[in-house]
Amino acid sequence: MNHRRQASNLSIPTLIVMLVAGLILSVGGVSYVMVKNKQITLRGKIAKSQERMADDNTAITMHESDISRVLGVFAIRERLAQENSSLQPIPNGLPEVARPPAKAVAQH
Repeated sequence: MNHRRQASNLSIPTLIVMLVAGLILSVGGVSYVMVKNKQITLRGKIAKSQERMADDNTAITMHESDISRVLGVFAIRERLAQENSSLQPIPNGLPEVARPPAKAVAQH
């Protein structure tokens, strides 16, 4: 009565469903690996870009300090004195703001 069956329990439709499911899982796994690889690559590029930005900001700060040092009032006075310039300091209150006549402004 309780005889063991010799035939397989897997039918052709079951095998096809399992094959399709395995194919879907493998494609999903490969896609996941590709996306993760792109993320890692982009993370490296972002880190390099941030490092370049930090270096550029440092260089900009250094150039700004050089410019402010060169354009400083005392540095200019010292340089003019070293070059024996004929320029003289302007007394306080003497400079005036020069504005062009209203007609000249309207013509442009």
